[in-house]
Amino acid sequence: MKILLSAIALAVVTASPAAFAQDEAQQVVLTESIKGSFGKVWRSVKRAMEQSGCPKPQTEKIIEPAEEGGLYKGQYISDYCLLAEGEDSTKDVIEKYSVAPRIRGGIWVTCRVQYKINVKEEEGGQTKIILRAEMSGFEEFITAANHFWVSNGDLERKMMATIIAYTNEELQKAAE
Repeated sequence: MKILLSAIALAVVTASPAAFAQDEAQQVVLTESIKGSFGKVWRSVKRAMEQSGCPKPQTEKIIEPAEEGGLYKGQYISDYCLLAEGEDSTKDVIEKYSVAPRIRGGIWVTCRVQYKINVKEEEGGQTKIILRAEMSGFEEFITAANHFWVSNGDLERKMMATIIAYTNEELQKAAE
């Protein structure tokens, strides 16, 4: 009987992580290839960040090609962009853009997002953009700590649309 109970307990313990992993949300990663030079797309990324209230990057680096005629790469990681502050509005914003970690009795006082964007010039005048976002917030009452989680993808789609719109605007100006 002890062996049977041990086997059942072992089966429950080994099956539990798989069950929890299925419930965990996956990070949304958007990838777009845009007809346009690296410089135009890079300026559009910076302009989109400023427009969304995230003007200061944590990381902004451009990797120049090793040989002449090579392709550029860049990485832009925004600072934490505040979406909401205060008990009243924060919970609504969190629910609009994500599912926050469940903390029984928790009181969220901030909600913020951080964008991570990789830009890579490709052959044929194309530039590839890879965009991710991470949500975070400060829970004041129970843990008194910042918590991080994935967004539902709405912020990423909005940011990508803004970058594409600004790039198209840059291309139109160049054509005139």
